[in-house]
Amino acid sequence: MNAVLFHGGRVQVKGGTSAEALLARDGRVAAVGRAEDLAREAGGAERIDLRGGLMVPGWGDVHCHFVWWAQQMSRIDISDAATIDEALSRIDAYASGLAEGRWILGGRFDKNAWGRWPTAKELDRVSHGRPAALRSRDGHARWTNTRALEIAEIRADTRVPPGGVVERDAGGAPTGILKENAIGLVDRVLPQPDAQERYELARLGQAEAWRRGLTLIGCLDDFVGTIPLGAFDRMRARGELGLRIHQGLPLARLDEAIALGLRTGYGDDLLRIGPLKIFTDGALGSQTAALEEPYGGTRDRGVLTIEPDRLAERVATAAAADISVAIHAIGDRAVHVALDAIEPTRRTAPQLRQRVEHIQLVRSDDLSRFGALGIVASMQPIHATSDRDLADRYWGAARTARAYPWRSLSDGGAVLAFGSDAPVEPIDPLLGIHAAVTRMRPGDAGPWHPEQALTLDEALGAYSAGVAYALGREAELGTLEVGKRCDATVVSADLARVPPPDWPGLHVSATVVDGVVRFAEGIA
Repeated sequence: MNAVLFHGGRVQVKGGTSAEALLARDGRVAAVGRAEDLAREAGGAERIDLRGGLMVPGWGDVHCHFVWWAQQMSRIDISDAATIDEALSRIDAYASGLAEGRWILGGRFDKNAWGRWPTAKELDRVSHGRPAALRSRDGHARWTNTRALEIAEIRADTRVPPGGVVERDAGGAPTGILKENAIGLVDRVLPQPDAQERYELARLGQAEAWRRGLTLIGCLDDFVGTIPLGAFDRMRARGELGLRIHQGLPLARLDEAIALGLRTGYGDDLLRIGPLKIFTDGALGSQTAALEEPYGGTRDRGVLTIEPDRLAERVATAAAADISVAIHAIGDRAVHVALDAIEPTRRTAPQLRQRVEHIQLVRSDDLSRFGALGIVASMQPIHATSDRDLADRYWGAARTARAYPWRSLSDGGAVLAFGSDAPVEPIDPLLGIHAAVTRMRPGDAGPWHPEQALTLDEALGAYSAGVAYALGREAELGTLEVGKRCDATVVSADLARVPPPDWPGLHVSATVVDGVVRFAEGIA
């Protein structure tokens, strides 16, 4: 029998309930309570000193693109380039070192910091003859060079898919910028990671995730209609998988998944099928999120990437096959459309944990629908602080009062489940917790709409119990109550005793899955 006694810090069993120590046996919580009492009960159990840290239920990330995030670590990142010229200089240096025939990939560029979209001609100057397709920071646009446009056969007369945008110059020629559904025109010709690379990336991602305190992942990767399920399965078969992975399904594979008999929750303790991912709109950063009213200073209301009738039909089809949905909806129009599509399934398939993702701007009359319909609000706190300047610029004060509305949703009875949307934002729950509680970035002078902030316990719960509920695992995960699996995250100091401005300077000192310490730094 494997037994471990965690002591020497505060153990948060669940919101509002703490203990001095925790005893785990065979991967489950056997007892929580006073350190002195558990020390007698532990017998010959291994002792681990938390050294004054805080042990909380294991953190989850309900919405990330896990293998893509790991892949981005080895590609060019120009997210912090202050100007187009700086970005071009860095691309030049990166491209010169690539092997012959390799594409220039990566990016995470932010056109909002540059004041305009870049062009293919600018990228041509630094590409060294290679094709280039760089992702925007939000992932909803591509910056391509002329060589990539030629390979993808994108010309003045190219038909643009519904829900997509190909930016064109005055003469009708593509400028190199593709948005929303039009990005598929170039993505379909990009080199995709093979099985071996996906496996290696998944292993790299797992090690990095443990360092950040993660125990439970909602992976929504979609490599042109394929998913990295085989990489995780290979890790599991080799005894290497030590994260709980819920792998989502892309919309393009729904009928195939149904034919195979797949359903949400199918799998075992470590690897399961997640929800069906559906996009309804774009993103704030690319000004493609679908809005009820135009972006400030324009007539543009963004892009609805799927027709409402088609969305409702796909959601109903999935629900009939016991497959839940996770619907990307950022703008208030998209959120409304997503809620309308899900609502009938609350009667036909009430057992499903239906989710709307991001929910960055919400109509006032839709705020109460999440709680009333039992729809999970899957959100990323760091989006609010990262995007606050853009929201103020494009949505204005009247609308930002109902932007990233965690408090309103929670008070209305909605379950909040938090994540990162990595690699759009970093996988770092500590930063997310800071954002959720303070509505500030590290170093900000003041909070942004603090009336929507959460308490520390609420934020911690949204990264643990909320994620477990969203993924249908609340009976065994999400708290450290006796009988549940011992998945835990240890922070280097007790967040309740440290001023919030100092939280980003703390670190994860241990990550525990099934009672096994998978990562340790600063505990003994």
